[in-house]
Amino acid sequence: MNIKYRRLKGTRDIMLEEIERWRWCEERWEEVLGRYGYGEIRTPVIEPTALFLRSVGAGTDIVDKEMYTFETKGGDSLTLRPEMTASVVRAYLENGLTRQPGTVKFYYMGPMFRHDRPQAGRYRQFHQVGVEAIGSASPILDAEVIQTAMALFEAVDAQGLTVKINSIGCPACKPGYVEDLRVFLNDNLEAIPAAMRGRIDINPLRLYDAKDDGVQELLAGFKPITDSLCGECREHHALVTATLDDLKVPYEQDHTLVRGLDYYCRTTFEITAVQGRKQSSLAGGGRYDYLVEQCGGPATPAVGFSVGIERTLLYLNDAPVDPQRSRQSAVDVYVACHGREAERFGLVSAEILRGYCRVEVDTSGRSLKAQAKSANLRRAKYLLTVGDDEVAAGTLQLKNLETGEQAPVDRINLLAEVREVLEG
Repeated sequence: MNIKYRRLKGTRDIMLEEIERWRWCEERWEEVLGRYGYGEIRTPVIEPTALFLRSVGAGTDIVDKEMYTFETKGGDSLTLRPEMTASVVRAYLENGLTRQPGTVKFYYMGPMFRHDRPQAGRYRQFHQVGVEAIGSASPILDAEVIQTAMALFEAVDAQGLTVKINSIGCPACKPGYVEDLRVFLNDNLEAIPAAMRGRIDINPLRLYDAKDDGVQELLAGFKPITDSLCGECREHHALVTATLDDLKVPYEQDHTLVRGLDYYCRTTFEITAVQGRKQSSLAGGGRYDYLVEQCGGPATPAVGFSVGIERTLLYLNDAPVDPQRSRQSAVDVYVACHGREAERFGLVSAEILRGYCRVEVDTSGRSLKAQAKSANLRRAKYLLTVGDDEVAAGTLQLKNLETGEQAPVDRINLLAEVREVLEG
């Protein structure tokens, strides 16, 4: 068979048995997020490019290399969203939510887009679940947000995770550290690949994210950012970690953890897991107290995180799914029909049941044996068989697929009979 069109590199189709994994996680995440006081937000996947240039920051890999940006016929520059925080802040401001009292708490689930090198768990269209809590500067909220992230992983039985946490300071103390780091890096320029040297002038903290052993060895010899924190940032960080202790959330201090986006301040964190021999980041976030103001709003503190859905599902179960063998959603009752009149009769019968249970009507025209095989693939509990004789008599054959017991049932009594066997 010749296939004319293929999906784009770095994208994938999610369907059949695999989509069940996604729904299983999503249902549990939605329940957890509701318990923690978050309401859902859905923003457009297309935003003005300037939003991400201002929020994410020039000199970041996302802006310089990874954004899908294009110009409209009218000359506007638009970008497929590479991350969600900037979009939520834009929505928060545009919809006048600065007038809302207290902390506004949103959660989201949806696709993001980055032109990154495709690999296991990393795609050019990828999906995240995350939260944004806007309006509180309390370090206690930081701890609650981290606890929320851990609760999401607990809800899907993810084990063996590590929380890494750091503080990168505020405008009162961060610039001094950044300037000291810039001087140090310029003094050791020969140890830095030429392609990375441009980060020194734009934002030298970006080099902490560099996947280069030589750069990381060099940075290991420089003072940690926590040595330069002001008194308020030290107190903030101490309260975050003390509250995590109260919540019995285990964590590790990682003084190299700066995160890859410019809008972070004070608390930064990642949740990682060991996959094979590598440490893989499944989630990350932190505080961004100045982003709302940078986007044209009033000074408004905020904190949030995002979880990579593909990475998390890969960590939970790395067994590949064969779409040719995948099963569709399970049903309670499968209706096998022989002939068009039987299909009509079966469909009307199914509608009697569908207010109570999950029913699939087979209109494929295959043999009853083949249809019965499909009932087993769909994990049906009961099989209803309809042919010409059943149509004439107004009955259906009801078979228990576990025991093999079978008996005719009048359609007028179908709902009562099925309820009895399913609940019995």
